[in-house]
Amino acid sequence: MDEHRRNRLTVTAMITAIILLVAVDLTFILMKPAGTGMDRSVTEPGGGRTSASSAAAAHPAAREVCETLAPKAVKAYTSHGKGRAGLLKLYFTGDAQGLNIPADRIAAQPDVQYAGALNTGDGSSAVCSVHTGLESPWTLTWRWDADAGWLCTGINGPLEGAYTTLGDTAPGNAK
Repeated sequence: MDEHRRNRLTVTAMITAIILLVAVDLTFILMKPAGTGMDRSVTEPGGGRTSASSAAAAHPAAREVCETLAPKAVKAYTSHGKGRAGLLKLYFTGDAQGLNIPADRIAAQPDVQYAGALNTGDGSSAVCSVHTGLESPWTLTWRWDADAGWLCTGINGPLEGAYTTLGDTAPGNAK
């Protein structure tokens, strides 16, 4: 009888936990004000660029930039494909810190979905972390330009796993 009672209490506790999780989830969904969906310009290639007339209206928050653009910028930066130069122009300023590092010195990153997060930011600048599966994240700095939208002004990789050093071979090319 004692075991039967314990089983009922366990099932009741699990059902209560599930109901609470659903209630919290619904609360967060309902708390989100209407019309706060991300602007297309933030999630599409182009680095959040907008026309000058619509720039102020389509000025995405720093958090959105870190969550959507920053992972794409790191993916472009760490890519070794033919379209890399064009992608870098979409997300980075021409003089962005870190662009002087040759692509062959950037190590291949783990094949995972990159995740970006805001470290600090306001309406005109942001510092983001992007996790690529390495032990530490990449760090990107962004600034808002009324004519060009959000542009990355600097990128720094973690100490281990971001860059190759002289004598290293790219993963998969070991002799």
